[in-house]
Amino acid sequence: MNKTSLGWCILVFLLAGALSPAQDVFKRYWKNRFGASEVTEREIEGLQERIVDGKLHLQLREFLGLVLKNFADVQITRLEVYTAADQIESAKNPFDPSLNLSFNAVRSVSPLSYSIAGSPSGGQIALPQTINSLSQTSILNYTQLLPTGERFDATFTGYRSSGNSYPYPTLFGVLNFQLTQPLLQNRTNLQSLNPLRVARSELLITSKQSEASIATAVEQAGVQYWQAILARDNIRVYQQAVDLAKQSYEHDKLALDLGALSRLDIFQSETQVAERGRDLIQAQYEYKVLLDGLRRLIGADLTPQLRETEIILDDDPSALPDRSTILPFEQALAKALQARPEVTAADAAVSVDEMNARASRDALLPRLDLALQGGSSGPAFNQLTSGSTVGVTSTVVPPGLGTTLQQVLDFSYPTYGFSLTATFPFHNPTAKANLADALVNRTRDRYRQRQTKEQIILDVRQATHSIELADATIEAALRARDLARQNVDAEQQKYQLGSITAFELLDAQTRLTSAENALVNAYVSYQEAYINYQHATWSLLDGFGIIVETPQVR
Repeated sequence: MNKTSLGWCILVFLLAGALSPAQDVFKRYWKNRFGASEVTEREIEGLQERIVDGKLHLQLREFLGLVLKNFADVQITRLEVYTAADQIESAKNPFDPSLNLSFNAVRSVSPLSYSIAGSPSGGQIALPQTINSLSQTSILNYTQLLPTGERFDATFTGYRSSGNSYPYPTLFGVLNFQLTQPLLQNRTNLQSLNPLRVARSELLITSKQSEASIATAVEQAGVQYWQAILARDNIRVYQQAVDLAKQSYEHDKLALDLGALSRLDIFQSETQVAERGRDLIQAQYEYKVLLDGLRRLIGADLTPQLRETEIILDDDPSALPDRSTILPFEQALAKALQARPEVTAADAAVSVDEMNARASRDALLPRLDLALQGGSSGPAFNQLTSGSTVGVTSTVVPPGLGTTLQQVLDFSYPTYGFSLTATFPFHNPTAKANLADALVNRTRDRYRQRQTKEQIILDVRQATHSIELADATIEAALRARDLARQNVDAEQQKYQLGSITAFELLDAQTRLTSAENALVNAYVSYQEAYINYQHATWSLLDGFGIIVETPQVR
């Protein structure tokens, strides 16, 4: 390969290196010239599809899906991932190539420092009274930090000068390029790569923390849903208590009209009707309050139409989930430790500390940089050519840009070499402090790893115990409810026969109401414990066929 071919290959390489990455940079630049990518607010979804006959019917699965889509707290948590992703883009800045173009023109006018009055023959020599010169400098510089750690710099400089002191301009071109490789400090480009690696790990941490926060919000929403179910079923229990009290009151009122009961003996049953009616009103109001809370979770309170839509909860708390999904403690714990995002986030935090420690240790090393240099110049001086006639005459040939570029790319006047630069810092307090902080943070995050593991163990253990307690409570509540019903039936027969007073019958009815309430609470407690168990073992969203959507990151 001749020099001309070598020069053109280098020029093509420089242009390709400058324009290929710059093309994508320019596209992003013009796309985001007046602002970054916009993240829009999501509209309320999924409500109209569940409105039947003017009523919004909900079951737990559909309710949690609506929470994920519409709950503002969930959407705000999701946006944290976008912020972390933007930090990755910011950390890529050192690797973006830089193409700089500059042009400088300077005109200078100065007086002559001497003058000539005439020649030996008596003639006059005319010289300009001032020197008027124009200097023009054009510079093209391309710089890029390579991922492997080398820094590449290439500069082309063109210099042109002209003036009245000489009739023809001069042109000079220089091409210089340099490749610098660190040999000790930052040998593997650790200093520039570490912020990018940390940003990627921080994105993972933020993503997992957001996932855990969303799952916690869904768990709390599920518990709130079952609390509304409890309030709904308590209305049924209190309505039943009111109906029983009214039956007793009607019986006593009939006996009073027949003269079989004194006026003073009817106040007890009448008081029970009033008190149980009061309890029913309070239960109905509590149910409305809890439904208002559910409306907020699914975005059903933002328009007058949705606010007026009645919500119907279709779940039955006595329909218990499959008990085979509840694993023994050690199996459930192993699943939780493997699947919980908090574990991944804690591990990633330790890895960030280790990366920062490696970068700080590297910053304490001496610097030893090897630079390979090369270049070419094109003087393109004015040339004198002689004529072929008897009288010898000379012709001045002015230079041109093509001549200069040809000389540069032909490497007619090459330069090349290398250099070694060593820097020995005697004291680097910033790097030492950063290393100390990274080591302290690593120890702190390892303790947090332990805290996370201990918390998960506690969550799984308590969730398992809660299910066991709720299961045992249901059995006891069922038996107590059945016995209370039998007791009310027996007391009712005794009261019909006149062997007991109204007070004893009403007391049996009150105990039945308490037993019914206890059974409903036991069923709801089991459902809540099961949601806590699913959250602890990270199967809550999977169990309902719901996937947490995470935003696309660049």
